Amino acid sequence: MINQLTLKQLKLALEETSHSTHKLYEEAGSSEHWQRIREDPKYTAFWEQLKKGGEERIKEQPLPPQFSEFILFGTTGDRSFYQNKRDHLIAGIHTFSLLVMTDKQNPEWVAGLENAIWSICNEFTWVLPAHVGLYVNQYPHRIWDQPNMPRETVDLASAHIGFTLAEIIHFMGSRLHPWVVERVKAEIERRLFQVYFHDPVPQNWELKTNNWPAVCASSIGAAAIYMEQDSEKLSGMLWRVINVLRGYLSGFDEQGATPEGPAYWQYGFSHFVFFSELLKERTQGRISLLADSKIEQISLFPQFCMLGDGKVVNFSDSPEQVKWNPGLIHRLQSYAPSLQMPESSSLQQPTSNSWIETSRLLLWSPEKTEPQEAERHKSGSIEEQIFEGNQWAISKVIDTEGHLVAFAAKGGYNEEPHNHNDLGHFILHVDGQSVLADMGLGIYTRQYFQPEYRYNQLNAGSHGHSVPIVDGCRQGFGKRYFAELVEHYQTDKEMAFSLDLTQAYDCPSLQSLTRHFVWKRAENESPQLLIRDQVSFLGKTNSFHEVFISITEPVKTAPGQIMLNGVMFFYEENDWGVEIEGVTLDSDTEKGKKFYRMILHCNHLERIMEMTFRFEIYKGAHLAANLQ
Repeated sequence: MINQLTLKQLKLALEETSHSTHKLYEEAGSSEHWQRIREDPKYTAFWEQLKKGGEERIKEQPLPPQFSEFILFGTTGDRSFYQNKRDHLIAGIHTFSLLVMTDKQNPEWVAGLENAIWSICNEFTWVLPAHVGLYVNQYPHRIWDQPNMPRETVDLASAHIGFTLAEIIHFMGSRLHPWVVERVKAEIERRLFQVYFHDPVPQNWELKTNNWPAVCASSIGAAAIYMEQDSEKLSGMLWRVINVLRGYLSGFDEQGATPEGPAYWQYGFSHFVFFSELLKERTQGRISLLADSKIEQISLFPQFCMLGDGKVVNFSDSPEQVKWNPGLIHRLQSYAPSLQMPESSSLQQPTSNSWIETSRLLLWSPEKTEPQEAERHKSGSIEEQIFEGNQWAISKVIDTEGHLVAFAAKGGYNEEPHNHNDLGHFILHVDGQSVLADMGLGIYTRQYFQPEYRYNQLNAGSHGHSVPIVDGCRQGFGKRYFAELVEHYQTDKEMAFSLDLTQAYDCPSLQSLTRHFVWKRAENESPQLLIRDQVSFLGKTNSFHEVFISITEPVKTAPGQIMLNGVMFFYEENDWGVEIEGVTLDSDTEKGKKFYRMILHCNHLERIMEMTFRFEIYKGAHLAANLQ
């Protein structure tokens, strides 16, 4: 619906329902709903912890971040110290708002909420240091060394705070001191509406198709729905928001995939859903942005990415494990009926980190979350998709012993959102472990988002992915480094996915390079992956290396055979010298994680070469028999 919606339709829908009784986020306005989740045994520990946290905050108010901490990003590149301290400050808003909604008899919760709101309103800016001056073409340069501060902008954090405060005063404003309510309205007007709606200069994120426009525009739009009573004015405000969201949705291909992966899917798309449902309620159902065939495909994307034991297909800057908001999934099931609830171990638990997400987790979740695990673990079942637009292939199979085995590969281009130089890279997952793995995201610093630093890091550079190094050349960064989807097909027994990787390398000697994946998954047979690389050179070449990234330590069991836990890797012994390099990486989500780079050195260089590698899945008796 969003692409067909006109300004006239939006304006009429808002005006014709302006004097009607419409309840925004109706679930949050129901004391019965809050009582139900307050008494739900599965949330008992959460409420006890929340109450304890509130009591501790009343005894000792957290201190706001200092100026010296604010400028750390500019001086050292560190962003975590300031953000952690400010997150702790803002957490009071989330903690006390949830307590106020479920315990109306305790005036201390109201006072705590008022103080928390007042503290965040006192902050010089709601924008994170890492995002200050984001509009500057030379960002992050020519910002922190200038005498004048950059102009105010709207970023992920400031938009989220505005949405949060607007929703809180909508539901709790009558219990708060009127000065606090007026302060919130004034600060949202000054920090969001004046910056965004009163200035035609585009925000940096309005030009993008990643999670930023989804979070920022949706949050601003949600705040406007709560605060702006003039329907004519509101229509103009929301029209700018909706046009940005159209751009955001264009970043998904027709099959629903985003190159940012499942973690950023949840972050961005959840905010789009929150805004869309508020707009639907404000217009009494006349405008439903989620009632759209492409939205249904986007809603299903994470289902293909879910692997065993909470793991996901984690290409690009994605953690290996993602916890899913059951409230979000349950709400999307109304628009995408085939979307399944994730396994219980993969579901988020409520936290005090966000009123917006946690309240919807609590209020939108079904009373009983019943994942379709029996159907998922039916032997021989296959769930797969080739996402042609973003060049992802994902196939999940339940093998003969009831274990989930999955293969995923990607093409695309090397300037995607949260990009890694990883064209032709793949993941092979066996029973809860991504044996052939992606290293995932690194540590978010100023330097990490600068290409000259980023792509020298293993997790983002092509040398840290399962792709070739061609005559000493790694893949380049930029839109001109891309893959072409040459061929793909699916039959009852196999899936094939072929990429031309020639343009991924800036290598003078390279003439052509193609990679062919054949995923054999015939029923009642152990799955196996065949990789065939074909390379030709313009003249003499000095080296050619194949690199494979494993999460488990490789063990050579025979000539041309390397065991990787439940996967046996086969190669031509005479053609390759093998070097194993163990590496330990830190990320924003995990410290000291061990990976292994299997580096295969080609022993016989020719102008035209074809090489084949095979990965066979071995489980149980099959594994024991082949190790004897």
